Amino acid sequence: MKNYEEVLVKILHRNIEQELNRLGLLFRVFSRAKTSLSIDEKIKLKGEGHYSQAGKKIQDLYGIRIALYFPDDLKIAQKAIAKLYTFISQEVDVTNITQFEATRCNFIFKLPQEIVNDSQVLRSNKLVDETFEVQFRTILSEGWHEVEHDLRYKCKSDWNNHNDLSRALNGIFASLETSEWGMMRLFEDLAYRHYKSREWAPMLRNKFRLRTGNELTQALEDIINKDDIGKKLYRLNRVKLILKILNGNINIPININSLVYIANYYFIKDSRISDIMPYPIKRILDELEI
Repeated sequence: MKNYEEVLVKILHRNIEQELNRLGLLFRVFSRAKTSLSIDEKIKLKGEGHYSQAGKKIQDLYGIRIALYFPDDLKIAQKAIAKLYTFISQEVDVTNITQFEATRCNFIFKLPQEIVNDSQVLRSNKLVDETFEVQFRTILSEGWHEVEHDLRYKCKSDWNNHNDLSRALNGIFASLETSEWGMMRLFEDLAYRHYKSREWAPMLRNKFRLRTGNELTQALEDIINKDDIGKKLYRLNRVKLILKILNGNINIPININSLVYIANYYFIKDSRISDIMPYPIKRILDELEI
């Protein structure tokens, strides 16, 4: 029998994917919904009185996990989801500089009322809150978190007297974490090389690290080749541009050309680029400013 809650969590899944795709981020989204049986097991495991109607309730009937390709996109994704849904609370581990281990970055949001109204579990179990959980991870740590959670966190006694192996497992996580930052640095270096070679399309792709995969129009390339437009694009703050798209509710398909038009409209303000901006993009941006 199909778990109807899985149908409802897919609504959250699709909405979150659409919002992150609007920003052009590189990511994967995973989702799941607890069954009535798994909820009953969780209540039993926690013991009588742990959950109550007037106190603490189960907050993760629905769970979303967002895996970002780059660590500097974590905060952008968090801001994006907090803009979509009402934020309730967060559980974020403080990084321990002397120890490598899995770090939680879990946010709780209020469920949209239409999902609350349709949920069979929420109607029948008053120990379940009208909330859902979003876990933010990086793509390289995603699999490691699953292994650590299922085979160490849930089975702590298996690791008693095996501190050397536990430390080795932490070391594997450490190598993944440093690889993520190293990969980000690699793309920054690649963007710089393309900038020095005046190869604007590759420079833009590797600087902004978004789903942009196309080439510049000849008209844009001709303008960027003049004066210091290429330098201004290279020096543009990546996060600032993406947050402008997020907070400005800009819903334009992201590609290299549209990215240049958006960057020019808000930051560079070169009249030559403004003059060749496609009318639909100009109209959308102008209307958002009204």
